[in-house]
Amino acid sequence: MNIKKLLLSQIEKVVFGLRYDFLYEDEYGELLCQVIQRDSSGSIESTPISFHLRINEEKGTGQLIYYQAQGEMNRQSFDIENPDTILAILTFITGVLGSPKKNDGPES
Repeated sequence: MNIKKLLLSQIEKVVFGLRYDFLYEDEYGELLCQVIQRDSSGSIESTPISFHLRINEEKGTGQLIYYQAQGEMNRQSFDIENPDTILAILTFITGVLGSPKKNDGPES
């Protein structure tokens, strides 16, 4: 089982569902991830949250360290054998990003 692919795909689904983009870079065994919001022209408008994702594939465990502009904001550990820890990660990210963004034009 590839825990990295599993987690990234689930986080990506949540982020895309909230109408943000998700970027990540895998360097030296540590994933650097960013959730970004784009403006109407496709340029990056903001980065509401970013995080380091550390995974021990052999043990099935890891840790996320979340950052916002002000600095580190939270840490979460996970164990792939405990689905509640994965759900907690997705719930936290959803809570930070809020409800889905609407791109329907101006409000009436």
